[in-house]
Amino acid sequence: MKVEISYFPPEKIITVPEEEATYPFEINGEFQYIVEFYTDTHEEFFCNWMDSPDYYPIYSLAEIYDFQQAEYEELFKMQNIEFNYMKGSRKDTFFVKAIIRSPQQFKEYYPYLYGNGGMLNLSLWSLKQDVFRLEEREYESPYPVKKTKNNRTRLVKLKWIANTPIATLAASSTLFWVGYDGDYITAFSNDEHFSTIDSLQKIIPEKVELVTGDYEYE
Repeated sequence: MKVEISYFPPEKIITVPEEEATYPFEINGEFQYIVEFYTDTHEEFFCNWMDSPDYYPIYSLAEIYDFQQAEYEELFKMQNIEFNYMKGSRKDTFFVKAIIRSPQQFKEYYPYLYGNGGMLNLSLWSLKQDVFRLEEREYESPYPVKKTKNNRTRLVKLKWIANTPIATLAASSTLFWVGYDGDYITAFSNDEHFSTIDSLQKIIPEKVELVTGDYEYE
């Protein structure tokens, strides 16, 4: 199995979620390596990679729609996965934080995490550390809209309060994010194993060969 990877320069990203943000969550703390993984066999690759007990517990944070709630609760009940809900950033969503304590639980939960990312919802997981929190922030619409009051119409920018997901990385943190449309998965890490393709090759499954993708960032 071959998996393409690409390194993204940390200095190129915008870490606060705004209209131009690189990622849909805020990143606090220092991080040295950003690696993007591209593969059609992502489930086999990541489930085999996370098969080591050294990575647990795994903490995940996902924003799901309210119509998904019953399905997630059934999975958590069947797999004995600890979880709790928090108010989402939109009226019809929840943030769900789960603690995954075994490779078997991860294998059962991974299709949900990936599928959620494919729906353009947030899906994150971190190794051994709970790096996630939510914080209320005020947002302003990027474009003005027309509002009429007392027969007078004017342009205003709408404002609202919403929960913002924040990941705070420490010296030993590694965090994974399911990219837009599930086209790739990005790792943020301070682990030296992520520093080069050769060192990363040493911690992934033996049958996987990493190759450098032809991606350039300006």
